Amino acid sequence: MGLNEGFNVTFLGEQYPIPFPKLRDDIAQRAVEGGKVFPFTHFSIVTNKDRKFAIYGANNTDLEQDLRIDRCNDWHFDDRIGEENQVGDWLYAGGQADLWDRGHLVRRDDVGWGEDAEGNDADCDSFCFANIAPQHKKFHATKWGDIEKWIIERTMSKDKKLSIFTGPIYTDSDREYCGFRKPLGCGIKIPAGFWKVAFYIGTDDKLHSTAFKILQDDYWRNEGEFHTSSSFGFLVRMETLTMYQVSLTAITEVTGIIFEEHLYETNPLFFNPNAFTERLNIVTPEMHVIRSRADLILDRS
Repeated sequence: MGLNEGFNVTFLGEQYPIPFPKLRDDIAQRAVEGGKVFPFTHFSIVTNKDRKFAIYGANNTDLEQDLRIDRCNDWHFDDRIGEENQVGDWLYAGGQADLWDRGHLVRRDDVGWGEDAEGNDADCDSFCFANIAPQHKKFHATKWGDIEKWIIERTMSKDKKLSIFTGPIYTDSDREYCGFRKPLGCGIKIPAGFWKVAFYIGTDDKLHSTAFKILQDDYWRNEGEFHTSSSFGFLVRMETLTMYQVSLTAITEVTGIIFEEHLYETNPLFFNPNAFTERLNIVTPEMHVIRSRADLILDRS
């Protein structure tokens, strides 16, 4: 498997660094090697050793160099992360009858760019089980994979480049799942949903970001303790399999992933009330349904 330096923190330009985020202490304790970043071709992964899926993936995307590569389909474990920290094909053996599919976190379409060999390496790397999590079989119908394209089309972002972070949403009340019609007891749980953050340079030569969340399983709604959590309470407002644009702070609240302080200012949505939101009667934390590129909120200036 061809590996390179992974996610490039200065991909958008030396003057626009996007450092790897830090992990809240409790999240770092659950991470493989305390939150070690494992590099692949055009992306990197940090893994949750308890859940055996990623904490987040970080990837660079260059739509100018998109190769439209044939699917590699080489599903495999990554030896560096350890097979014991990844979930393999056994979970998805139910096939078409199963409600849960093998879902890429870092999308193969987002990393399959560059020279032919480089793009093919990235595509094959994306089939590593460290980059896979169970996704509801109706998940792809939500157009979650169109977000990057919509941002480029709406903003004409500089060089058609994006730096993207994505990962699962975990709660303590997620349902256990051990395979189609298989008895429970394996300890594997379905992520409640997924999040994504995209950074890009606008035509104003400034760094911008947009953040999104989607829930795929509402099993946790029956758990009373969930509603008392300040980190997760606002998820109750979300409909399952509906895509929402949110503030970057909302991503940190629900994941424990902490971005560099100045990056929060690049997001146009507000988590806390201020003079602007009070004047326009905007409810915070902001959360907007996104069904097409026209629904994106990209600038508040």
